[in-house]
Amino acid sequence: MTNKDYYKILGVSENASSADIKKAYRELAKKYHPDTHPNDKKAEERFKEISEAHGVLGDSKKRKQYDQMRKMGVFKGGRDYSNINFEDLSSMFGNARARGHSKGGFSFDSFGDIFSQIFSGGRDAAGHGFSNVPAKGRDISAEITIPFEVALNGGKQIVTLSQGGKLKKLSVKIPAGIDDGKKIKLKGQGEPGIYGGPAGDILLTIKTGKHPLFERKGLDIHSTISINMVQAALGSQVRVQTFNKGTVELKIPAGTQNDKLFKLKGLGANVSDKKGDHYVKIRVAIPNHLSAKAKELLKKFADEMKLDY
Repeated sequence: MTNKDYYKILGVSENASSADIKKAYRELAKKYHPDTHPNDKKAEERFKEISEAHGVLGDSKKRKQYDQMRKMGVFKGGRDYSNINFEDLSSMFGNARARGHSKGGFSFDSFGDIFSQIFSGGRDAAGHGFSNVPAKGRDISAEITIPFEVALNGGKQIVTLSQGGKLKKLSVKIPAGIDDGKKIKLKGQGEPGIYGGPAGDILLTIKTGKHPLFERKGLDIHSTISINMVQAALGSQVRVQTFNKGTVELKIPAGTQNDKLFKLKGLGANVSDKKGDHYVKIRVAIPNHLSAKAKELLKKFADEMKLDY
């Protein structure tokens, strides 16, 4: 016979709603799941105890019977059943008959067996009753890095994950324009369920790999080009490599300053009917070495412009 307090095991009150009981069970089952605590007998027993409690409290009929038996004092410690009306118990469980009771009710020796028949869905190897409640398998979380081009254009990406000590290859569909930190769920690809429950999911957090030329902010593409100080001072035409449209001409006006930002409208990433822009940052390159003649020319230029040197 059991004297377990199933409400205490799940950490809920006697007035807890079905939703509260289900939530408490899921949290505890996840915490003490055997896959999370391999070879941990205490965690395994705790998991069975949690499943047993949910098997009773999660079933409205069994919960009602359990609550009635609690009120009668059936689960109090010790063997004093003098205040229990066994005829009432008989009426609760229909044709359940006891052995050795003068009124045809429950015997003290058989009552625990009847309780197990009513509330237990199975027994473990040691013969202890526990409820074979289906439970969803554990979810698996992982971070994957995808190529810059795949993040913007979308496509199939093969990822390799370690699961159960084995490597598992999966083909993942990447939506075009996915941002860093976004998650992709692979339903039913996680750990197997328990007692016929559904398998868990795989949750992939996306990280975009670096590109040698481009950076990305949403659908906008950013790149940097270098020009010399003569081009910056006099103005020029330069070629700019874009992400999807090859190279284009960019007009550099005279007097362009270092870190000046130019926008190439609509030449960023394209996702569905949305288009980003391409931003080009200017870096003015200063020569490291000047010939004597070049220095004299610069000095004359500085004198002409009344610049300090």
